[in-house]
Amino acid sequence: MGFFSKTCAKTHLPVLASERGVPQLSIVAALLPDGSVVIGDYDGYGRVNGQDVREIDGKWIWEEVKFILRDDYNGEKYNDVGPSHDERAQGWFMSDEFIDYCLKHGPFKNHAEYNRAFDKYAQW
Repeated sequence: MGFFSKTCAKTHLPVLASERGVPQLSIVAALLPDGSVVIGDYDGYGRVNGQDVREIDGKWIWEEVKFILRDDYNGEKYNDVGPSHDERAQGWFMSDEFIDYCLKHGPFKNHAEYNRAFDKYAQW
């Protein structure tokens, strides 16, 4: 299994693997479809605070998991927010210029705005 990640369901910012060293973009609340919430560092491999959030009781749920960056999490429940989209650079493989842009310009209005910024700054 390789690296993979999502974007924040509220801000559309990328969720990075914690080893990138950007806690503003790697500490999340993972909202699971069963109503549970796991808060902590995202490792880039489907684990938040060491807990695997890719499956529940052996059922693969990764596509349904919603991430909210911790600084933007206000106790929302699973059905309160839209989806978390796949993070195009897998939470790791984008340029520092893109990360700097995300930190400086803050939330994207929607996923399309994230995609435009990614295309311009991520150097993919």
